[in-house]
Amino acid sequence: MFQGMYYNFEIFHVKKKQVPIDTVECKEVVNAFAWEPVGSKFAFIHGESPRISVSFYKIGDEKITQLKTLEKRACNSLFWCPTGQFVILAGLRSMNGILEFVDTSDMTVMTTPQEHFMCTDVEWDPTGRYVATAVSYWGHKMDNGFWLWNFQGRQISKNPMDGFCQLLWRPRPPTLLTAKNIKEVRKNMKEYSKIFEKQDQKAQSKASKDVLDKRKKMMDDFNHYRQQVQKVIDQQKMERMALRNNTDTDELDSQGDNFEEEVIEFLVKVDETIIEE
Repeated sequence: MFQGMYYNFEIFHVKKKQVPIDTVECKEVVNAFAWEPVGSKFAFIHGESPRISVSFYKIGDEKITQLKTLEKRACNSLFWCPTGQFVILAGLRSMNGILEFVDTSDMTVMTTPQEHFMCTDVEWDPTGRYVATAVSYWGHKMDNGFWLWNFQGRQISKNPMDGFCQLLWRPRPPTLLTAKNIKEVRKNMKEYSKIFEKQDQKAQSKASKDVLDKRKKMMDDFNHYRQQVQKVIDQQKMERMALRNNTDTDELDSQGDNFEEEVIEFLVKVDETIIEE
């Protein structure tokens, strides 16, 4: 009796004795598969619309463990961060550019689904901190350009560009640190973080002090200029009074006797109402 079609992944442990094989079975059609670049996880998209799911697995020393299955997802491609841990579930082209940013350390979706309409390409930068999504002229003739996001799915900028075709990040130069140095840095990361935080606070305090010093200097310059102008006004006071019949016009506002109150009334509107008896 026909039981249906099954799909299997066979994982070969090539570094172990006699190359043992683990099998992962899927009862639905598999649309895409991708390894975590750095780490021991893999993910694949399976199912047919509208019931498309994404399953995540981790390879351990003894067995392969399923981490989680995200159900009812609008995606047809997987894009892992070059440094691992983060992955984008992307619905390219016909799926209108739906993007979901997933943190596989705790299997959480970091933001609500984002959308770059008619997106054709997704490119992580080599550091794993930023990602670019693009609508290429080669794949779609309208709305060409690229958008930039951070690894958490927060949009940084939109860059429309007529006839845009392709975006490639500059390759990251190889590190000058040895494997031993990198291990030591990761081991003492908390101590280094405290040092860097102190340096950041110091730099911020210096910047704030520079701003305050600049403002103080501007205020001092203004007060100095005001005092000079006031001296000139005081020196010319007698001349002004002689020209104005000995009237001190500088103090008019403070002398109530110098003002006369005048009331002006004018007609604004006339309404006529006829009352019938």
